[in-house]
Amino acid sequence: MPELPEVETIRRQLSPALKGAKIIGVQVRFAKRISPGKAKFIKDLTGNKILGVERRAKVLMFNLSGDLTMLVHLKMTGRLLLKNKGEKPTKHTHVVFSLSGGRELHFEDLRKFGFLKLMTNKEAKKWLEDHKFGPEPLKADFGWQHFAQCLRRKPSAKIKPWLMDPTCVVGIGNIYATEALWRAKIHPLTPVKKLSDAQIKKLYSAIITELKQALKDRGTSADDYLDAFGEPGAHDRKLKAYGRAGEKCSRCGTKMEKIKVAARGTTLCPKCQR
Repeated sequence: MPELPEVETIRRQLSPALKGAKIIGVQVRFAKRISPGKAKFIKDLTGNKILGVERRAKVLMFNLSGDLTMLVHLKMTGRLLLKNKGEKPTKHTHVVFSLSGGRELHFEDLRKFGFLKLMTNKEAKKWLEDHKFGPEPLKADFGWQHFAQCLRRKPSAKIKPWLMDPTCVVGIGNIYATEALWRAKIHPLTPVKKLSDAQIKKLYSAIITELKQALKDRGTSADDYLDAFGEPGAHDRKLKAYGRAGEKCSRCGTKMEKIKVAARGTTLCPKCQR
């Protein structure tokens, strides 16, 4: 599932590429994950200009003329692909945006969990506020004390699922929670109340390091992710824990194990992460 590095990579690619482009046509091939309904979605988008693309948590925000915002969440298998006019859509392409300048933006989603929501700017702002997203981990004002305070709101919570809760800190999913906990030598099932300040500091640093490196690598393509130009990310070659069950820990040589944490497969080193 695209997490912060993947979604931010797509934003950084699309925002300059699409800024000022006019939406001259919209083809909806699968309408169940768009709102409002198909006819209004097409009518309200057509003729508008794209002013820029922003991100909050894992949600992309297309700022449009006409006091409109389109929110896009890729969920597990969604993709936004910038293509030349006339390129054949795949069977998983749900929406095609025809743009000025001879380009198209294709929204694909194999598992059909992603969504596109067209709203007024005021409605979009309220939608984001209602979801109570936590702080952005790569913002300059997100210090380790803030992180510790956030974690300790739920002292009995297991650390891995709490890291993945966007009301605490946004953008961290299964991949980067697994990697950060390996880096920090913390077992994924450790209750927050058992973590010392030193461990939380180490985990904070691990998260920042992992996310920054993954962003530099244009994300992780361990699953279905492709960037806006259809290219895989390069970070999967640097993963130390995620997807490494049965391999030797690169730090101590112990065989990596896979367990279930909050119904998600989680790989860890039984020696390093106790």
